Amino acid sequence: MTAAPAPITITAFKWVPAFARGQVRDFRLRWMLKEVGWDYQVELIDGDTLATDAYRAEHPFGQVPLLREEGRPALFETGGIVLDIAERSGRLLPEDEDERALAKCWTYAALNSVEPFLFEVAADHNKLVEAHDNLAAWRDRCFARPAYKEAIAEQYAEYDRSGPKDMGWDEDEFAQQKETQGKGETK
Repeated sequence: MTAAPAPITITAFKWVPAFARGQVRDFRLRWMLKEVGWDYQVELIDGDTLATDAYRAEHPFGQVPLLREEGRPALFETGGIVLDIAERSGRLLPEDEDERALAKCWTYAALNSVEPFLFEVAADHNKLVEAHDNLAAWRDRCFARPAYKEAIAEQYAEYDRSGPKDMGWDEDEFAQQKETQGKGETK
């Protein structure tokens, strides 16, 4: 494993509605950075920040997350960032060249083939996973990882400190969601 890099900052939303918690993609970076043991800071941003020329100069699609690290270009798109972290840390990818290539294929498949399908069937994705013991076991192993638990708790805690107003949204519109939101694993 390589030494920890220069200070890292990732961007994340100040707040999101209950249905999106645990789904916003900064979570992937939090989890991976915790897995490899690299410290990072989180810059909480709102929708107005996403629309600025300065932010779009770093993230051409104006989304979260963005990973900034001194001496390197700002990185965007979670799949690319996760692979960068895995490669530079010497962790999370197999050492064997063929197995590493296959792991990269599965990374792209997860983002381009699997994830869009799951979003389309989001209401029933738990049924889909539960119908396949291997998928349910894999999900449960992920949820049991200490880095996963730490990353999800961190993301939820940040959302709990803010509200819709911090994003520039109408607070009344989301008041009921904030009252009824649950915490825990996103199953």
